[in-house]
Amino acid sequence: GDGPFPGAMVLHGYGGQAAVVMRTPVMVEALLARGYAVIAPQGAARREGDKGGAWNAFGAEERRDDVAFLNAVAADAASRFRIDRGRMMLAGFSGGGMMTWRVACAAPASFAAYAPIAGLLWRPLPESCAGPVRLFHIHGWSDPVVPLEGRAVAGGRVVQGDLFRGLDLLRETNGCEGDDPDGFLVEGPFMIRRWTDCAPGSALEFALHHGGHLAPAGWGDLVADWFEALGIEPS
Repeated sequence: GDGPFPGAMVLHGYGGQAAVVMRTPVMVEALLARGYAVIAPQGAARREGDKGGAWNAFGAEERRDDVAFLNAVAADAASRFRIDRGRMMLAGFSGGGMMTWRVACAAPASFAAYAPIAGLLWRPLPESCAGPVRLFHIHGWSDPVVPLEGRAVAGGRVVQGDLFRGLDLLRETNGCEGDDPDGFLVEGPFMIRRWTDCAPGSALEFALHHGGHLAPAGWGDLVADWFEALGIEPS
């Protein structure tokens, strides 16, 4: 087609590679089939000569300002490949999901919506987020790597956040009327909870699947359905 196309920037996990994301069917095939441009940037190498990368989800900017980096990649891709910058979502798996949460909280205007998979904020969680956001979090019920409640890693030096506290933070940020969801849906393998009594322009959903630490089959269509239902008009 002629475009401009909606876009999905998909972030790899800790130690991962952008090229592997592009070769992972569950991450790209459904989105491409539905007319999305898929962008997979590469995280900074963890050490010299390392082919895998990581994201600065902690916010220690002495390494690299990854919020600015992802915005720069998005702007460049939009200008070169007829992608609608105003209809671009940010998604990510595991460590990429953690970075997705960080951008959503710290700089929500960077992308039209956010779709983290199996990644959480780090503790201590921020006291507040910068503004209302559209976010759809997906997680495995039996995830041992990033459990729903989080866990200590790196010998206890850092601790993953609790997903439910993160959702509470977003409900407060989005001005939701209550903590309890007002919408429930079972769609294929996904059990979905929705908060719709929130500020205009915001959106918050959470889906569980029965698997572990993975991007589940059907993720692409599920997220595209959600994104398109938001009704974001072309720029």
